[in-house]
Amino acid sequence: MKPICTFLLILLTPCCCDAARPGSVIEDAKSISVQTDGTTLWKLNHDPVEGKPYFHPVRPPGGSVFTDLRPHDHPWHRGIWFSWKYINGVNYWEEDRDTGLSHGRTRLESSKRETASNGDVSIAQELEYAPGSDAKAVLHESRTIRISTVEDSGNYAIDWVSRFQALDQAITLGRTPIPGEVGGKSYGGYAGLSIRMSEPMRRGTFYNSHGDENEDCHGRPSPWVAFRNDSGQSLLFLDHPDNDPFPSKWYVAPGMPYFSPAVLFDEKRTIRANQTLTLKYRLVVCSGPISRDESETQWEKWVEEGDSASELKLEADNKTIVEPVRSLD
Repeated sequence: MKPICTFLLILLTPCCCDAARPGSVIEDAKSISVQTDGTTLWKLNHDPVEGKPYFHPVRPPGGSVFTDLRPHDHPWHRGIWFSWKYINGVNYWEEDRDTGLSHGRTRLESSKRETASNGDVSIAQELEYAPGSDAKAVLHESRTIRISTVEDSGNYAIDWVSRFQALDQAITLGRTPIPGEVGGKSYGGYAGLSIRMSEPMRRGTFYNSHGDENEDCHGRPSPWVAFRNDSGQSLLFLDHPDNDPFPSKWYVAPGMPYFSPAVLFDEKRTIRANQTLTLKYRLVVCSGPISRDESETQWEKWVEEGDSASELKLEADNKTIVEPVRSLD
């Protein structure tokens, strides 16, 4: 049996008792989205030429778009997306401003989708990471994403499961050094699952379980970090105690705005050949404000649920398969 390195992001509704309201699923060769009342709530873009799949836009019903795509200051930022910074010293994060490609290539190999009878959407993707356009892959990823229907509360959910497997050699996951290290930078420490938000979100507020706000959340370990925009809509990002490290230190940049549970904030990590690493996250997308007490309750409920949502499998029926694709260099 081949061991797998797993990363899990789960975005769920804060209330499970409301009735779900399915939207209209819109799909083409490069994306899949859901609309309600003619408005796109979320869109998962999976063009193999771009390599890294991402969510944009993402909004609650009747609310503002939280995400931003390829802003001028960091055109490699893509709404909600996963990217390593360095694998074995090769940069997979920043991209050439002309080609839109990183030196290290994230290759989308295949994608398939199903819609459940209640309107939940599940997507399974296979990806590879290689240190160049013609290079052999050093890391494989199996990714499954499940997006729930909208609840009467106005909230909806996306589960994200990534299973990473180092191939025939060990890999080292790195990041820009942080202050106090050789070559340390004030902006160092980022890598992994990230959210880049739109310019109007600069008027919002970040807060964590300790009562810190905005810049004071940066570099602080916390089970969760939440964001509330000036219209009262919220995002709640949860870390799981099964993760290593836990709680993660958070990368929070209110001026962009951007936030991420920075799994590599303190140090590089090595995954030996055929060894594993598991991370679990949840993002709650809220149509209204969420308090610190409510955030803590959501975190506790999630932990109590155990691993019931950690293994997503597409059923044999009701499945649409997108033919295997390969990144074009």
